[in-house]
Amino acid sequence: MHFRFFIVFFLFLMIVAIPTKNAFVDNQLEEIINGVTDRYGGSSGSSADYTRESISKAMNMLKVKDRHDVAKGKIFFKPPSFLRLDQSSPQEELLLTNTKTLWWYIPGKNEAYKYPIERFGKELQLLSNILKGMKRIRDDFQISLRSGQEENLSLLMLSLKQPSQEIDHLEVCIDNGSFAIKQVSIYNNVSGVTKFLFNNWLQGKNFSDDFFSFVPPSGTRLIEQ
Repeated sequence: MHFRFFIVFFLFLMIVAIPTKNAFVDNQLEEIINGVTDRYGGSSGSSADYTRESISKAMNMLKVKDRHDVAKGKIFFKPPSFLRLDQSSPQEELLLTNTKTLWWYIPGKNEAYKYPIERFGKELQLLSNILKGMKRIRDDFQISLRSGQEENLSLLMLSLKQPSQEIDHLEVCIDNGSFAIKQVSIYNNVSGVTKFLFNNWLQGKNFSDDFFSFVPPSGTRLIEQ
């Protein structure tokens, strides 16, 4: 009799524990998203130092540790979709986006590339959506929570609801205390990944729209795509 009672009681605990664990994870995920929204969502503008790493399929397969395609600089963002990346190394470059155009300027080569935003800028559009504070992130993504490599970090896995020819999924690393975005990794469909690592976030910056516009200097070779 006591043995049967123990079995029934054990099964009861198993049944109760499963939704409780799921509810805890859901609450934790909601807390993180709300924290990021509170920090970034109402900001007039943001800036940070960034390191960008681009890892190709071949580098991934070979597990290459020395990543040669690494760049550093500063990133500036103004809602809803103004983005500026001032790259300082390994060479100076400038990348600007607004609602219509993406500019890529390479002073060392005296070249400027102009693209329509819908043709060349999917990764930057996704990055902009995250930097808005993930206000409506569930409109575009299925989100799951994973443990970060460090105790004070959480890792969000973002899978696109509508399949993309370019993007497979994203991973966003969040500081659990400050809700600062520490890293955004964008995985493409050919097993490559672009990682943005962020430090020294500043919110409440007031940028003019002109800060995100570009006029090629005289003598610059203009390539329109």
